[in-house]
Amino acid sequence: MTFILYIPLFIIFQLVGEKLKATLDLAIPGATIGMVLLLAFLFIIPQNKNITRAAQKLLLHLPLFFIPAGVGVMQYTDVLQQNSLALFVSVVASTILCFIFSAWLTQRLVRPEKNITT
Repeated sequence: MTFILYIPLFIIFQLVGEKLKATLDLAIPGATIGMVLLLAFLFIIPQNKNITRAAQKLLLHLPLFFIPAGVGVMQYTDVLQQNSLALFVSVVASTILCFIFSAWLTQRLVRPEKNITT
């Protein structure tokens, strides 16, 4: 049950990210800023098993976090209908570009080293 004490830590980092976004008028979402700050925090402090357990408990319920986003999308059905072709093309093109980039990067990283034997 100690993981419950660490869940507010995640919320605090999100709130700090939101505050930084509002204060500095950044174009990056506050939740993203909060995650970057949490990542920096995790690099600074030694490994903490309680934070890991709290994160694992949240990941078990990850699909529940997508419900508000799905409801939000449903409010913009008229915009989605007007721009459906552009959205479809951009999603397909970006997916193909990601596949190509991932394949290229994987080939670069997994390339066998050439042994020079003389």
